[in-house]
Amino acid sequence: PLIGAALTIPSTLVAQIIAEECSVDFVMIDMEHAPLSAEMATYLVHATTAASARTGRYCHTLIRVPSAGLEWIKWALDSGASGIIIPMINNVNDMEAVIDRALYPPKGRRSFGPTMAAFSQPAGSGGVMGYFDRARNGHTAILPMIESREGVENLEKIMAVEGVSGVFVGPFDLRLALGLPGALDGDEPTFQQALEKACAAAKHEGKIVGSMGIGVDASAKRTKEGMSFLVAVADYAVIAPGISAAISDSRA
Repeated sequence: PLIGAALTIPSTLVAQIIAEECSVDFVMIDMEHAPLSAEMATYLVHATTAASARTGRYCHTLIRVPSAGLEWIKWALDSGASGIIIPMINNVNDMEAVIDRALYPPKGRRSFGPTMAAFSQPAGSGGVMGYFDRARNGHTAILPMIESREGVENLEKIMAVEGVSGVFVGPFDLRLALGLPGALDGDEPTFQQALEKACAAAKHEGKIVGSMGIGVDASAKRTKEGMSFLVAVADYAVIAPGISAAISDSRA
C-alpha cells in the first residue's frame, strides 16, 4: 500500500522535511482537526511539491477538509492538491453534493480559477490550463470518509457514485458510532465487519480504500485486510519521542 504522514503543524519546513527525507508516498494535510487555514494548506501543498521536485520522487498531497462545505472544497482543490478527503459522508446525497462541488462541468459545477494550482504542479505541466485539463479528466482524488453507522450501511451506494475515487475509513469515530470504545483499532466483530465491507465495496468498484495504520502491527493488519493506502504517522506525534530519545542517549 501507499504509506503517508499527516501534517498538522503549520510549517512549510516540516512539510518539506517529511516529503524530502522520509520517503512517504503522500501527505495528508489535516484541516479537520488542526487549525490550518486555507492559505497555509496551499503553502503546505506547494512546499511538498517543491520537495518532490528536488528528490525526483513524487509525494502526493491530500487535504482532509473540515467539512463538505463549498468553500472548503474549492479552496482545497484550487491549491493544486492531488485530492481531498471529506469527513462524515453518510449517504449518496452527501456524496453527490461533494462531487457537484469538486468536479468541473459537465460532471459537476466546480468554478474555474485554479491559479494557485498551477504553481503546485511539476515544471512543464502546462500551467493553469494544463491543471484544468488533468482535473477534468479525473486526475483529482475524491475520497469520502466513512465514520458512522449510516455511512457503513450505505457504503456500496456511496462507492458507486461517479467521480468517487475510493474511501477513507475513520476508525476512531466509526468505533464510537458503533458503540465501541474509542481507539484506532480493535477486534470487535462489528468493527471488523465494517472494515471488510469497505474493502469489498472498493474492490467491487475498482477503487482504493485507506485508513489509519499507526505502527508496524496496525499497518500490516490493514494491508492484510486489503487497504491500499495508510496514514502511518502524524508530524506532531514523533517530535517528543524523537527529542526524548536523543536527550536520553546524550545523558546515558
